[in-house]
Amino acid sequence: FDANVQRSTLNFTISNTIVAFYTIFLLDDFLYYFAHRIMHMPLFYPWCHKHHHRQSMPRRGYFDAANESPLEQVLGLLCVWVSMYVVKQTIGEVHVATGFAFLLVYACMAFLNHTEYDVKFGLLGLGYSVRAHEMHHRFPTCNYAQNTMCWDKMLGTFLEYKGKKVHEG
Repeated sequence: FDANVQRSTLNFTISNTIVAFYTIFLLDDFLYYFAHRIMHMPLFYPWCHKHHHRQSMPRRGYFDAANESPLEQVLGLLCVWVSMYVVKQTIGEVHVATGFAFLLVYACMAFLNHTEYDVKFGLLGLGYSVRAHEMHHRFPTCNYAQNTMCWDKMLGTFLEYKGKKVHEG
């Protein structure tokens, strides 16, 4: 039992829900950006990430999103776990509903990133677009972040979408 994870609906606060969610989201994407760049290094790529890039235009949703090596799965989950842990230590508490909401949104966005639909939305200055991840599959030296391109834009690896849209949704 961890006293810093709130479980009661009476303990919902802005800090342990909205602020925690936003911070976990940003930190996870930041960590994943660097993990993903490492996976693209020639020493690691054949062993942990090449399999995922066999689909240059992913369309099968979960089946393409989960088409990863065990090492890649561990690295991705480690980014999530470290993000949640750091935010819990920094904010002081995180509501369990925040963790569930984050994992649900995270899974949905990973699924959508591997579909043909042009889903995009923005929240508090962060933009999400399926097309950004599609660009990464087409041109593997760009768009390393998973959910928002703010890190790619800051670190010079962002590439705007080029090509014909298949569906809008």
